[in-house]
Amino acid sequence: MIRMHNALAGFVGLTLLLGGAGLALTERGNAQEPTTGVAPKPKAPWKAQEEFHSVLAGTFHPMEDGDFAPVRKRADEMARKARLWSRSKPPKGYEAAKLRPLLAKLEREAAEVAKLVAQQADDEAIKQALNKLHDRYHEIAGECR
Repeated sequence: MIRMHNALAGFVGLTLLLGGAGLALTERGNAQEPTTGVAPKPKAPWKAQEEFHSVLAGTFHPMEDGDFAPVRKRADEMARKARLWSRSKPPKGYEAAKLRPLLAKLEREAAEVAKLVAQQADDEAIKQALNKLHDRYHEIAGECR
């Protein structure tokens, strides 16, 4: 009787142990691609995008706090970075056909911000143009995922 009890306890313990391992494997599998079982590879960084975003962030976020000095100082640089990004070759994995028209709009909108700054436009006009440019950037960044 004691032998039978020990064997049954061992069987139950082994079942719980293996069942827990199976559960752990199942939970780990949820992070994978459901159709292939393989996690998708992140896209290669796009240097021109990162350079443009650095300038945009350095001008947009201060503007949100009412500080227009950075955008007034860096508007030409931002327009150059937008032009470089628009004309750069996307790294492998990006859908260039979808991105080209969006990047052309971004280039024009960055040039508009620079033009407004050169004309010494008021803060409200610059704010509207920079908000539009910022929204365009995020539209493109969403396509780059």
